[in-house]
Amino acid sequence: MSIIRSEDSHKWINAFVAIVSVIAGFIAIRFLEFTGQWFELEARISYFLILTQGVGIAVGLGTFFWIKKNKTSSLHLRQVYAELVRVVWPDRETVIKLSIGIMIGVAIVSGILLLIDFISRELLELIY
Repeated sequence: MSIIRSEDSHKWINAFVAIVSVIAGFIAIRFLEFTGQWFELEARISYFLILTQGVGIAVGLGTFFWIKKNKTSSLHLRQVYAELVRVVWPDRETVIKLSIGIMIGVAIVSGILLLIDFISRELLELIY
């Protein structure tokens, strides 16, 4: 059973592109803030904070519209969503059983590594 429906593709693709755009705008703002600190631009430009925020918003909007207008990226996102619709998601019981199995396996492997570490430490103390 798929929890993702094919008729919701436009909504989910737009949400993904919006998230990517927000991240791109945030990265642009942080980059400009660090650049301003390195080169002391905050003291030289009177409205540096407003400028960095404006550039971040412009980068975010530019990213959103560039991804939406680019035919290749739009086609790729539609294909990815179409493939995601075909995924068969496991039920709750299967997820719980597999998670418990993984936790037990990790505990066993960490115990073995702990034992190997203890033995090697003891052998090294005998040598040195």
